[in-house]
Amino acid sequence: MMKALSACALAATLFAVTGCQNAPSEGPARYSILGSGAPFITSNRLENGSSASLVDTQGRGPAGYTDLGSDTTVSPRQSPAEAVLVSDNGAKVSLNFVNVETQEFVRVVFDEILKESVVVDPGLTGRITVRTTEPVSRSTALSLVRNVLQLNNASLAKSGGIFRVSGRVAGGQARGQIGENIRIVPVRYLNPEQARAALQPFSSQGTDITANGDGRYLVLSGSPADLDSLSQVLETLDVDHMQGMSFALVPLKDANAISVSGELMQMFGQGGGSGFRAMPIQRMNAVLLMTRNRESLTRAKTWIEQLDQSGSDSRQVRVFPIQNRRAADLAQILNGILLGAGNSTPEKPDNAVTAPSLTPATSQTAGIQPASAFDRFQPTSPGAPNSIEAASGSSNILQGAQIRADVSTNSLVVMARPEAYKLIEATIRRLDVLPTQVLIEATIAEVGLNDALRHGVRWYFQSGPHGVALTDDQGRVAPLAGFNYVFSAPQGRVVVDALEKVTDVEVISSPALTVLDNETANLKVGDQVPVATRSARSVTNPEAPVVNDIELKDTGIILSVTPRVNSSGMVMLDISQEVSDVVQTSTSNIDSPTIRQRKINSSVAVQSGQEIVLGGLISSANQTGKDGVPVLKDIPILGAAFTSKGGYERKRTELLIIIRPTVMANRLDVQRVTEEIKANMTRATAVLTESLGLCGVAAS
Repeated sequence: MMKALSACALAATLFAVTGCQNAPSEGPARYSILGSGAPFITSNRLENGSSASLVDTQGRGPAGYTDLGSDTTVSPRQSPAEAVLVSDNGAKVSLNFVNVETQEFVRVVFDEILKESVVVDPGLTGRITVRTTEPVSRSTALSLVRNVLQLNNASLAKSGGIFRVSGRVAGGQARGQIGENIRIVPVRYLNPEQARAALQPFSSQGTDITANGDGRYLVLSGSPADLDSLSQVLETLDVDHMQGMSFALVPLKDANAISVSGELMQMFGQGGGSGFRAMPIQRMNAVLLMTRNRESLTRAKTWIEQLDQSGSDSRQVRVFPIQNRRAADLAQILNGILLGAGNSTPEKPDNAVTAPSLTPATSQTAGIQPASAFDRFQPTSPGAPNSIEAASGSSNILQGAQIRADVSTNSLVVMARPEAYKLIEATIRRLDVLPTQVLIEATIAEVGLNDALRHGVRWYFQSGPHGVALTDDQGRVAPLAGFNYVFSAPQGRVVVDALEKVTDVEVISSPALTVLDNETANLKVGDQVPVATRSARSVTNPEAPVVNDIELKDTGIILSVTPRVNSSGMVMLDISQEVSDVVQTSTSNIDSPTIRQRKINSSVAVQSGQEIVLGGLISSANQTGKDGVPVLKDIPILGAAFTSKGGYERKRTELLIIIRPTVMANRLDVQRVTEEIKANMTRATAVLTESLGLCGVAAS
């Protein structure tokens, strides 16, 4: 009876702790791909602790993952009642005792039948009757003896190869062993309190079980036999339940992970022996399956294939804040790239609504219509498509997707199906990077052409041993050695210093501009001159005044540079340089000034940090000379008395432009260039202070 109750208690405890288990299938099962989506990478659990790779070798997007467990949640050991304490050796024995004293029963069984050493408590009393209908093995006979002794208030234990039979006193403790048998058993996987509750049904009277949560161990006290039994039960239950679990990570193509997980939990339920659970992984739009039964895992993956379908209109709205670029520019790029995925016939949503405080967006691209509440966001540019709307019949994942730029928050608002977000988000990540900046350092100089430079600056350098190469007025670099080396020096000092030795050089402007890649930097230093463009007089009223249309023209120094940087550090420069001034009109009677211009438009390529020179614009002008008494003619006011007008002299000058682009690809480059500029300013200040000191002027 006691054995039957113990067996029932053991079965009930195993069911409560681990749940019912199905028999493991034959061999390590492997599961194939579900549907036509991303493949599953299936692996058996590795014994050495390594893990299987999650890389999709076919490059078709995120791969699913399946980890098959052992389907076991208890240690495959013998129960305490079946532990082998004696060897069978193939021998069979019979027990036939009727109303025999307990001490005599123990002596005969161990001395004559089992041939084992035994120590008997002299205080044993009572009589025993036991019979076997047929010969049994030695281990079975020992189990019968143990049960008979327990019914007669005695206990059987083995220690050091010797059996010990002890009587029990009131309270259930073995006689002569109170307080002497204490065992500390570590708990590896179970919670100590849970382990204590699981062992409680197997403890005898007088056996104490104490849980220590901090140290993760149990303190057992009682008879040696009881302690052995409890230790074996704990070893059976204290196993790694994750080892018996099977897992699968299933990515979804169309459906939402939260919805599919909820539907699976309703179908399979949380209870039952399989321990089934389905968890949504929103970041990956995937479902994580966990179960103790491989067959449940297979069925769940089959159902996911059926549930992974989008509804008639399952589009969702997400906002992507843009960090490094203008959202309107990104919206135009995305629409330009992704709009070609479908036909020109868009989906037109029903119930179009425009927010009252925002301006509807319009698109002038054929076949594109304003789309519902998204029209409240500002369009990217006039005439540019501002949404992605693929044809309703298209099988592309971008079907019905729409993108708008919210200028006020510099964000992209995307309405699309979940499967399209991965493509759109990945594209935004690649485009939303810190833009490259370019420092443009320019020197615009006017060189006076004397006898040494009568043919121009270019001819002067090419004909002499100067080792300097210039470009022509079309931006082509002259094929002379030493160009890259010479112009690695900053600020064009080489060219300017060489020219100052033979002629007068006037630096008109020396700007330094920082501009974003593929953007235009403009510099204007000068005046706006009114110029009459049209005159009109009434033909019906002779006394009507003449009406002139006046247009303001920019004059002075006008520089426009647009850099384009490639991955190798080469900078493509679109340069427009103009130097203009106003002279008196002498070719007509129009009361309007004449604007004299020298202008260069060129596209050149140069490495970052190197300089390029543009020249060849020669102009000439006649100037009135002055004759007079030296020194006296230069005296203010009185000098006019000692001056007389001379003849006209011809003055020829050439415009020279030196440009040096420096690419700043990251914050470190920006900081480095800034420090260089500060150092140059510090050196210039020191030189100026020293010069003023030599001249006897106090520097402030």
